Amino acid sequence: MLNPFFPLVSNYEEDKVKTKMAEKIVIWPAYLAAGKTRSEGRIVPRKDAVKSPKVEEIEKVARALNLEPEVEKEKAYPKTHWEKSGRVLVTKSVLKRKAEIVTGIAKGIKELRERSMSMRR
Repeated sequence: MLNPFFPLVSNYEEDKVKTKMAEKIVIWPAYLAAGKTRSEGRIVPRKDAVKSPKVEEIEKVARALNLEPEVEKEKAYPKTHWEKSGRVLVTKSVLKRKAEIVTGIAKGIKELRERSMSMRR
C-alpha cells in the first residue's frame, strides 16, 4: 500500500539529483579553517589554513579558478550542525583531487586577503 504522506519521486528526478551531486565537490569553510583541527574537519595543512574563511571568499576564488561555484548559504557542516556556515559546490576536476582543489582555494583566499590589505594602505 502506498503511503499518502510520501509522494512518489520518479527515478528520472532522483537520477538527475544524483548526477548533479556526482559532478560536484562540496567545500565547507571548516575544510580551510585555521582554528580547526584535522578531527574537526580541516583538510588543508595548517600553513595553508585561513582564519575564519567565508563562503563568499571561497566562491570568489573558486570562480577565479574556473570551478563554477554554487553557494548554498543555509547549509550546516555536519559536525557543527547548529551553525549555518554555508557551503560551496564546485565542479569536479579530472586532473586534481579534492584535497588539491581545497588547498588551491585556501591559498587563493590568502592571496585575496593580502591584496585587499595592500590596497588599504
